[in-house]
Amino acid sequence: MQVSEVSPSLFSSVGQTNTPKIGNQPGMGDFLTMLVAQLTHQNPLEPMKDSEMMSQFTQLNSLQELQAMRVVLDSAAAANQNAYAASLIGKIVKIAQKDGSTLEGVVGGVTSEKGVLYLQIGSQKAPLSDVIEIRGGAA
Repeated sequence: MQVSEVSPSLFSSVGQTNTPKIGNQPGMGDFLTMLVAQLTHQNPLEPMKDSEMMSQFTQLNSLQELQAMRVVLDSAAAANQNAYAASLIGKIVKIAQKDGSTLEGVVGGVTSEKGVLYLQIGSQKAPLSDVIEIRGGAA
């Protein structure tokens, strides 16, 4: 019996997916590359059991679903933060500044730079994360 080798070109695009990598965690492309390498280099006389392969495909599906959920949750969190910042327009806020002083005033607007939300207070802007006190609208 002749054992044919799997053509590498068959799997040339296996590791290329649109699933985002999160930090240094392996992505779905990395998982598929490892699975293909495992299948390519397995002993033909002792192939992978069906249950092992199904387990790995289940893990792959779980990884893909978790990454999709992460993207949705990140998007929802960003939308929540934007809505919160917008709700502060017209309110008096106190901001802790890096030099230890505080900035207090009415929020006139909200801007975003490189993913960080800033509150516009008069001619100054301050990060939303530095808010230490919020009071009702200006009198």
